[in-house]
Amino acid sequence: MVEKVRSIACVGAGYVGGPTCAMIANKCSNIKVTVVDMNKEKIDEWNSDTLPIYEPGLEEIVKRCRGKNLFFSANVGAAIEEADLIFISVNTPTKSYGRGEVGVFFFEL
Repeated sequence: MVEKVRSIACVGAGYVGGPTCAMIANKCSNIKVTVVDMNKEKIDEWNSDTLPIYEPGLEEIVKRCRGKNLFFSANVGAAIEEADLIFISVNTPTKSYGRGEVGVFFFEL
């Protein structure tokens, strides 16, 4: 049995997660798309008039979909629990020290 995807969560509101999920929301108006990030300041920027990322046409797409089927939230656990499909779109650490140091993330559901 194939289930329909009604809700998507994307963990990571950066250069990949934000624009990709904005486009999914734009093309699939019947799917709720929630982009989550532990960085509340980044989420606040996605919910403002000044997006944290520039891509041609992105601002118009976000403004058209935000609040309808595109949402930005810092509540990672709730979005994951609600989602039928989850994208992980976070940095891939490659170093053992300094910026980019390998870390472990735990989300409480």
